[in-house]
Amino acid sequence: MTPTRRILAAGLASLALHLSPLIPGGCGLDFKLEMPELEFEVTQFETVELDQELKGAQPPEPQPEPEVPPPPMGPDKPPEADGPKPEEKPPEPPKPKPKFGEKTSRVAELGPGSSNFFMLLSAKKVSGLPFADAIVEIMSPLPDFDFIVTGGGFHALKDFNYIVIASPNLRDLTQTFLAVEYRLTQAEVQAGLERAAAAEGEKIEWEVRDGRTMGNPRPIANPDQDDDPRWFVFLDEDVAVYVREEFLPAILAGPDESKGETAGNFVANLTKLKTFAAREPRAGLQLVLKDLRASIKLKSEPPFPIPNNLELMAEASTSPELVIKSEYLDAVDATKMERQWSEDLPAFIDDKVPFYTRFMVRSFYEATEIARDDKSLNLRADFTKDQAKFILEQIAEGARRMLRRTPEQIEAARKQREEMWAARKNGKLTPSEALTPKDGGKAGKPSGEPPLGQNAPPDGGPAPGIPSDAPPIVPPPAPAPAPSP
Repeated sequence: MTPTRRILAAGLASLALHLSPLIPGGCGLDFKLEMPELEFEVTQFETVELDQELKGAQPPEPQPEPEVPPPPMGPDKPPEADGPKPEEKPPEPPKPKPKFGEKTSRVAELGPGSSNFFMLLSAKKVSGLPFADAIVEIMSPLPDFDFIVTGGGFHALKDFNYIVIASPNLRDLTQTFLAVEYRLTQAEVQAGLERAAAAEGEKIEWEVRDGRTMGNPRPIANPDQDDDPRWFVFLDEDVAVYVREEFLPAILAGPDESKGETAGNFVANLTKLKTFAAREPRAGLQLVLKDLRASIKLKSEPPFPIPNNLELMAEASTSPELVIKSEYLDAVDATKMERQWSEDLPAFIDDKVPFYTRFMVRSFYEATEIARDDKSLNLRADFTKDQAKFILEQIAEGARRMLRRTPEQIEAARKQREEMWAARKNGKLTPSEALTPKDGGKAGKPSGEPPLGQNAPPDGGPAPGIPSDAPPIVPPPAPAPAPSP
């Protein structure tokens, strides 16, 4: 069939097909066609890419919904450990510990303002040192030490924590001020003082004033006679003082800062001995000398400048450190002393010091550092155990000569203290348990030991506390024996 005919046949067929629905109505023919009832079922289906299905690939998984990021909050802060915060300063390095003896001693606040000699001994700190006995020998020439410690049967380093001595004149017995912090009970201390008084033919009548127990030793033979106007007074915090009678009203009244340096003020400091000692906790001995130029009477010009004030601190250690601070009237004297120390003293040691001690003295000199600040001159040195013992022995010898005690007196008192300590079984017994006589003997002395009189030197010379220019005295008659307890 030609293309023209195919087109014509297709057109006729299409026309007939479109006109066929109109034929029944137009010809009057009426017929009905019943349509069958049809039911439809809805089925869910997924569309599949034809080419993927044909290739056997799995359909892609549904994509998750994209997460919306939170709004930006600014840059993150660095951790605290990474560095210091901008507003904080880096920590300062720790301050170096102060040197021993760098702080000024306040021992002068523990005694009457009229005093120029002040000493604080931390007995409990030095009692275990190998040269502790040499420290005791420095104090032993003091008449009060012989009277109270030796006479009462006490041990200077075992029965007391602190010992304070102050005086305007150590040679004048009645001017010396004493204070102790004791380890024993008050009753035991009172009993020891009574033994000490009885050994000298005296008796203490205790009385209580304003809550303070106090007593004044007086001769048994003549109670109205009072050669020593000092009283024992018991304060608070286990502290007892031996003080002149004129200080009693101020002590009983208590401290009054508005009146300046009163007895009540310095006695109030005595109840805080631990605080004063803690100012330099390593110190075993603190010594302060004031107004030396006014108190020392010289017949000629001294070979070296004399300081006006002197302060000494000794460490409570087996190898102690020693610090000496001297203050001169002016920088001229301080400069002169510095030059003499550096230039003249070495030659003096080589020429004048005996050969057997020259090496020891020379080692002291070489171990000592010297520093000057205007009119102040400071010496600092570390010593070995043997060097420390040698120095203490020399100081004790100087104290013996200054207080005019003979070597025999010092040795007898030392032997008596050793016997008393042995009688106490090295501290296992109290003084009263070991020394109270059970057979009517004299109190305060070991059995069979004769009393040692402190006021009548065997050579007939001036007694301690008596001016050197006084005429020799005749020893008084033996006191009446103490009444039997």
